[in-house]
Amino acid sequence: MKTIHFEHLLGREVLDPDGKRVGRILAVSTRPEGDDCVVHEYMLGTAALLTRLGISAQRLVGMKIRRKPLCVPWKLLDVRDPRKPKLKCSRQELDGKQS
Repeated sequence: MKTIHFEHLLGREVLDPDGKRVGRILAVSTRPEGDDCVVHEYMLGTAALLTRLGISAQRLVGMKIRRKPLCVPWKLLDVRDPRKPKLKCSRQELDGKQS
C-alpha cells in the first residue's frame, strides 16, 4: 500500500477522464485499519472545506442550506500522481453513486 501525505493532495484540482474539472480536494474521510488510518473517501468543493473546519453552512450564515461535499470513494480516484488526481469514472456515474 502506497502512502501519500494529505498535504500533497490538498487543494488539487480533480479532472474527469475527459479532462473536465470536477472540483478541488478539500477534505478526506478516513477509517482506522489496524494501526493505520486509511482514506475512505475524498471530499471535493467548498462544502468539503466547511466540513473539514467543522462549520455547517447553517451556522455560518444562519440559513438552512442543504449542500453536501461531492464525495469520491477512494477507489474511484487515481492519485498515483498526487499533483494531478483523476476521476476514474464520469461525473454522471459518480453522481449516481452519491445516493
